Amino acid sequence: MSAIRFSVTFPAVARYNMCMETLVLPHPAPRASRDLLPADSPLSQYIWVNPARMHGEPCFLGTRVPVQILFDHLRAGDAIEDFLADFEGVTREQAVAVIDFASHGLLAGLRNL
Repeated sequence: MSAIRFSVTFPAVARYNMCMETLVLPHPAPRASRDLLPADSPLSQYIWVNPARMHGEPCFLGTRVPVQILFDHLRAGDAIEDFLADFEGVTREQAVAVIDFASHGLLAGLRNL
C-alpha cells in the first residue's frame, strides 16, 4: 500500500531543537473502490454514490447528474422527457428505474407501519 508522507514541526518542538515527527497516512483508496453501493445491488445498474464525486450525492450512473434533480423536475411539473432533454447523459431507463425504486421504497415503508 502506498502512503502519503509529510513532516510537521510544532513551535514548541522547534524551540527545544527536538526532532520533527513524520506522520504516515494511508493513501486514499482509488475512486472506484469508494463507491458506496455494492456491485450486486439492484440500484448499481442505475446510480452510483461515491464520497469523492459530487460530495457523495447519489448520481445517475456514468454521469455527475444528481438523482435529486429528477425529483425536482417532476415536483415542478416537468415531464420526464424535459428532464432527459436537459441532461443528455441520463437514459430514460435510468430515470424510470429510479422512480420505480423510490415508489417501491415508499410503499414498502408505509406497509410496515
